[in-house]
Amino acid sequence: MANFTFKGVDLSPFLNVLEIQRTVGNERSLTTDDLFDTGVELKNVSYGAKIIKVKVALASRSVSPNEFVDTIEYSGINTRNLNALRERIAMLLRAKEPYKLELPDEPNRFYMALPKGDIELKGISDWYDETTIEFFVPDGLAHTNSTREFEFAKNSDGVWETEIENNGSEDATVNYEIKLKKESGFIGIVSEYGAMQFGKYDESDGYMDRKNVTVLSNQKGDFANWTDGTKNYENTNKIVTTKMTADKSYGGRLGLLSSSFKTSGTSGALQYGAVKEYTLSNPISQWYIWARAWFETGLMGQTGAWCLTVLDEKNRLIAGMAIEKDDTVGNTAYVRFLMGDGSGGSRVVKTIDFTPSYWVPPNPYGTESRNQNRNMFDLVKEKDRVQFFWYGGYYPYYDSRLSSVKAKKIQFFVGQYAGRNTTDRKVTHHYLNDFIFQELHVDYWKDVPNRYPSWSTIAIDGENGQIKVNNQIRLDDEILGTTYFKVPPGKTKVQLLVSSFAEVESATATIQEVYI
Repeated sequence: MANFTFKGVDLSPFLNVLEIQRTVGNERSLTTDDLFDTGVELKNVSYGAKIIKVKVALASRSVSPNEFVDTIEYSGINTRNLNALRERIAMLLRAKEPYKLELPDEPNRFYMALPKGDIELKGISDWYDETTIEFFVPDGLAHTNSTREFEFAKNSDGVWETEIENNGSEDATVNYEIKLKKESGFIGIVSEYGAMQFGKYDESDGYMDRKNVTVLSNQKGDFANWTDGTKNYENTNKIVTTKMTADKSYGGRLGLLSSSFKTSGTSGALQYGAVKEYTLSNPISQWYIWARAWFETGLMGQTGAWCLTVLDEKNRLIAGMAIEKDDTVGNTAYVRFLMGDGSGGSRVVKTIDFTPSYWVPPNPYGTESRNQNRNMFDLVKEKDRVQFFWYGGYYPYYDSRLSSVKAKKIQFFVGQYAGRNTTDRKVTHHYLNDFIFQELHVDYWKDVPNRYPSWSTIAIDGENGQIKVNNQIRLDDEILGTTYFKVPPGKTKVQLLVSSFAEVESATATIQEVYI
């Protein structure tokens, strides 16, 4: 036989079960109304608590099951032994609320019970006695020690569903465990007997937003993904006669030219030099450039040219910035803001003169400025607006012809004026240090963290009426009207509902059958 336990304590070492008395079912209570003539009208039938009577023996020495007990035998044991045992049993049976009771003749059942009334000994002997314990079972039910699990699976309509089979005699509470593969904002459990709802039914997974995306980034002299250009499209009178390179000196720079290259021979030529270019994989209508410039003379009368431009899909100028020095005597240079006209032309929208010396001021693109991390500039195009930067100020210009024009190519030209030598007469420093190109206002789906995250475990306790997410109670998630329904004896279909964007890894329903 199984153990005789109460409150999780095995009572077998203290009490020997002699007899167990149960009733068939529970106490029935009928509610009726008298009829006018004969009989009554039955209004309601309810079942009350259960009483289980357990007759036990207690002895202050061991008695084998087959041993005859001579109650008048002199025990040779002090009577205090039985009294101590009685006190011990009284302590074990003390209860102010129901506890788990297991009886030896029902190995797979237990009751939630507590002792009722007086437990009087018969006074048989000073070492052996008997009594009957009445256990009061408020819910009137016997519970199984084992549970039954039912796995959810998708039905033909793509809905997660399971069929719970209750072989007990009474309605059983159901616990659920849902493991999510992808987050959800809503959890629902539905059957013909009610529904549980948690979270927010219409909670979205995210929304469309905009962000800037870096398309190109060249840092510390790494311009390996740029290629040599053969033609300067912003102004075809800037002739390509050499190649430029990059190195990691001075934090990295692009614009190194050979000490000697051709600066004559083409009719109408303005400047001679080299072009590096980068072709975008996808045309971009709104963009932003952030870069560092270095343009600085070493001698009075040096000349040279620096020009960064953005071209459209037909190699026509959209916008750019040029730094040029054609002063062959003094030390005056010019920053020119360039814009296209939508037809291939290039026009100067603003010219600013400055001294390209070592110091700042007056040169924001000299060595001192570079050492102080101040030699950056930016250039932006949004719809029909092009905005330039100079010395802490912004200069916006508008042209409706450029509104829908898309960037496709970036060119960087460095060179010398026609007829000038390329040794001591060329500007000493004419570089692009760092370069970043971003696409602006790119539409993207912005994910909103939902209340039930990916790979979370949701546990719904049908008996206590609560939900836990990753073992944390979330009572505020419960939607008004939720019913923690039970399933009656027989088969019950239950469906699991989640947000449309969610994915379920697994789901299980668990019951513990009960009997009247």
